[in-house]
Amino acid sequence: MNIWIFNHYAVAPGSSGGTRHYDLCKNIVDAGNHEATIFASSFNHQSLKEAEQYSSSTQVVERIYNGVRFKWIKTTPYNSNGISRVLNMLTYSIRSYRHGKKMKEKPDIIIGSLVHPFAAFVGYLLARKKGCTFYFEERDLWPQTLIDLGKVTKRHPAIFIMSMLELFLYKKSKRIIVLFDKAKNYVTSRGISENKVVYLPNGVDPARYESSISELPEEVEATLSLLKDRFIAIYLGSHGMANNLDAMLDAAKKLGEKSNVHFLFVGDGPEKLRLLDRKQAESIDNATFLSPIPKEFVPALLSRVHAGVLPLKDSPVFKWGISPNKLYDYMAASLPVALLCNLEDTPVDQSGGGIVIKSDFADGLAEALNNLSESPENAALMGKKAKDYVLNHHSWANLSKKLLNVIENDCIQREERENH
Repeated sequence: MNIWIFNHYAVAPGSSGGTRHYDLCKNIVDAGNHEATIFASSFNHQSLKEAEQYSSSTQVVERIYNGVRFKWIKTTPYNSNGISRVLNMLTYSIRSYRHGKKMKEKPDIIIGSLVHPFAAFVGYLLARKKGCTFYFEERDLWPQTLIDLGKVTKRHPAIFIMSMLELFLYKKSKRIIVLFDKAKNYVTSRGISENKVVYLPNGVDPARYESSISELPEEVEATLSLLKDRFIAIYLGSHGMANNLDAMLDAAKKLGEKSNVHFLFVGDGPEKLRLLDRKQAESIDNATFLSPIPKEFVPALLSRVHAGVLPLKDSPVFKWGISPNKLYDYMAASLPVALLCNLEDTPVDQSGGGIVIKSDFADGLAEALNNLSESPENAALMGKKAKDYVLNHHSWANLSKKLLNVIENDCIQREERENH
């Protein structure tokens, strides 16, 4: 089986960010006689830095990571959501299409993954060109996510165009991969059969938590040493509007130094500078911000803290479900999770591995973390339940088997149709 995946923002081992497609592909390659190629931009969206060296005559660099082939595409750099980022998307799309078209091999499946719709459209075009099966992976429900987050109105011309492109990709794909448990309802609301939908959430690699790197970057190690006697509640990931990190600062301010709880923010994003300014202006001394770290360091870091925090903006966008990498990382590390969202039947609810706070986020978070810090036995029990749940439902080994079974069945059916 030969699988191509077009994901503009895919990352390889050693980088910060989600490694969803690398983890899926590694497990698929390990499962047998299969090949997997990921087409991604080498300009890292988290660090806003170029990760590869290109000669003047090349725009694509090939690397192999544990059997998974990456095609790194040179793209226009950017530092904000302006015209340069649009150019970044366009250069990725054009160059990845041209390179894929020149490749002599024929894949069995091409997956076009949406963070922006052009990458998914490139997957469709090449699947048609190569005569193979096309899957559309919709990691965010664009353009509905933009509407629900209040960034644009549904009457905006760009929303209309993206909505039409979304429906086009729905119709042209053999399968629609979604990451949220209720996203099937959104797809069917657009007139698409639920039989096309494959629910494939994010997951974890348990092996990373059994033999993780023990040494941490110097900045992280120094911070943890200073906080060795504190109950550390961590947020790990992007610092954006949807992440509602002000709720954590509000809770930190309420607790102050009277509590043993300290808030640790690890990551980067468009809101980070504002949050740092707020911490300083309001003298919130029980909160610390650190730079992003590579995925390989995450288990070691999480083994040194006491609770994971996942605050979400109170928005209709989450009504289709949630599947953040950081949630499953917390759970795999046996951390009790404090989840801030007005949702029912979340993984935290299902596992019993934490506390779901549905209103008065700052007050509720402050109380929950203070109680956990004073009851280590209860925190440990929640952490065990969280780990048991995530290993049973979200291991990459099981998720990759599910995807591979779907792919193999579709390829068999296609071959049977072509032979008749």
